[in-house]
This record gives sequence, structure tokens and C-alpha cells, in this order.
Amino acid sequence: MLVAAAVVKEQAGYWLVRRGPGRDHAGMWEFPGGKLEAGETFAQALSRELWEELGIRVRVGELLAKARNERIEMHAFAVEIQEGPPQLREHDAEAVIPLAELGNYPMNDLDQQVVSQLRR
Repeated sequence: MLVAAAVVKEQAGYWLVRRGPGRDHAGMWEFPGGKLEAGETFAQALSRELWEELGIRVRVGELLAKARNERIEMHAFAVEIQEGPPQLREHDAEAVIPLAELGNYPMNDLDQQVVSQLRR
């Protein structure tokens, strides 16, 4: 399965959202995004998912990292929010976290792989 993730870098750090109750991986922090649908590019999937889940319009930039496990291959892209503010429709919290502190937040293995690559 192919997944696209948004890496939004702000002056104070990286913007993450926390998965809400009743969702897979509830309570875990993540770079927002989602699965590619048939025929979509990564940029199209990110634009659609971020609109559906957070009500934001974005500009998708360069590929920053790739992560994979036995089921999923995730591509993480630099993303700039063009229209907002974010509405937490599927998440219950958001935070801008300095790179040095990202390891203090519970994340799934794919998001942890992205953090490791951002630190390089």
C-alpha cells in the first residue's frame, strides 16, 4: 500500500497531529496524510487527504523521506499550508514540535523512520 505524508516545518519545529479516539493507532502522533487512491499521484493524494481530514489546502513540495514496513510504503513530502486553519476532524490534538523533541511523542514505526531521516 502506498501512503503520502505531509511534513510541515514551521519556525518552532514540525507540525504533527494526534489520531483521535476510536481510530487505528489512536493517541499516536503523526505526519498527516493517507493512502493513494487508484490513479492518484502522491501530491494529489496529499491534497485530497489533508482537505478531507483537516480542511486545509496545501502546496506539496519535494520528497523528504521514504519509510516502509511489511505492508506500507510511505513517502513524506515538504508541504506548505496555503489555506487554513486546520480543523481536527479525525484527530484530537495538534502541536508544533522541535526536531530534538520528536522522539518524546508516541509515533508508529513509519513516522519514526521519517523523523530519523529528518535528523540527518
